[in-house]
Amino acid sequence: MAVIPLTDPGDIKLYILCIMQKVGYPLSYSDINDLALYEGVISNMNFIEAFDALENDNLIRKDESGNYAVTEDGEFIEKTLKSELSGYIHDRSLRAALKRISFRDVKTEIKITELEDKTYRVDMSLIRKKMKLLHMELTFDTMYQAKKAAGAFSDDPELIYTRLISLLGGV
Repeated sequence: MAVIPLTDPGDIKLYILCIMQKVGYPLSYSDINDLALYEGVISNMNFIEAFDALENDNLIRKDESGNYAVTEDGEFIEKTLKSELSGYIHDRSLRAALKRISFRDVKTEIKITELEDKTYRVDMSLIRKKMKLLHMELTFDTMYQAKKAAGAFSDDPELIYTRLISLLGGV
């Protein structure tokens, strides 16, 4: 798909807020710049102008460690206006954010249950700060298959999560 660049300053600011919200934790200026430019949706000059405007409007702030986070006002703006952001741009911001989402503060929960019909259900969850990012239930014919699936999820939850988001979200 050809990249359709954003040129409207409001769309560019919303795109940056969307990326920052999807990552979900403070980022350095350099990281935000890399993510915003990753898909080629905005130019570096437009990023610089939009980022400065976001900071001046108190929609993002620099924390004590020098990283930037979205403020409460920025969260409100992003949630209120993201429905106006075209699906294309929303998908692009999600794809960019997925490159950066950290799983260092995410825990997994896995439970295998034998069912009455002698099949096995595997419940798998990814949880960040008491919020479930992902919950799946899969049924397998054998305990071997169930343990193999549970092990794959446990070994690389980041890969499973990002691939599912990409597959289901079409990004």
